[in-house]
Amino acid sequence: MEELSEPLENYVKEIYELEEIKGKAKVTDLIEAFHVSPGTISKAINRLEKMGLIQRKDGLKLTSEGRKIAERLIRSHRLSERLLTDMIGLDWIRSHEIAHRLEHIWPDDVLDVIDMKLDRPATCPHGHPIPGRKVELGKSMTNASLGKHRIIMIIREEEWILREAEKLGLLPGVEVVLLEVNETGVKIRLPDSEKEITLQPSLAKEVMVSD
Repeated sequence: MEELSEPLENYVKEIYELEEIKGKAKVTDLIEAFHVSPGTISKAINRLEKMGLIQRKDGLKLTSEGRKIAERLIRSHRLSERLLTDMIGLDWIRSHEIAHRLEHIWPDDVLDVIDMKLDRPATCPHGHPIPGRKVELGKSMTNASLGKHRIIMIIREEEWILREAEKLGLLPGVEVVLLEVNETGVKIRLPDSEKEITLQPSLAKEVMVSD
């Protein structure tokens, strides 16, 4: 099989992440994620299909070969983020940006060493699982019941979402108390704090908490 270009690798990785969260990927999802024209996406999809990496079946789905490539990229990206945050001390935004470049260049043997040095983390800093590790799922804050929950992950890793979540301390593993959930937002209280915070629905729906 011909070697994948970096842009095509990015499409494969995005389809994997969409499948991971939504169960499937749609063309409109890719247009929204990459901010490109439908024609550009169509050409990329046709190319990936001819290479045997995706199939059109109720949306876009990775083949076994496509998933193999995607899992390597995802592992590389999420371990890179862990390296940059846990060992170097960068914030979520900076580490996410740099990991997008590093994911394409790490050799497998180097990734194995990074994984070992990090003590084989289960997830990236935002809670997304390293491929091959246990996956924990829950509910979006907007669909969760009132009471105490533990944050599992930040669902979409867009810059504004990561910035707000990190600023407010909405980190995987943190326990929060949901006080009120309605169409205007989600009122929460963080541990060891009497301060109540109301999250806009656009942010609250991107925070997955335990059932």
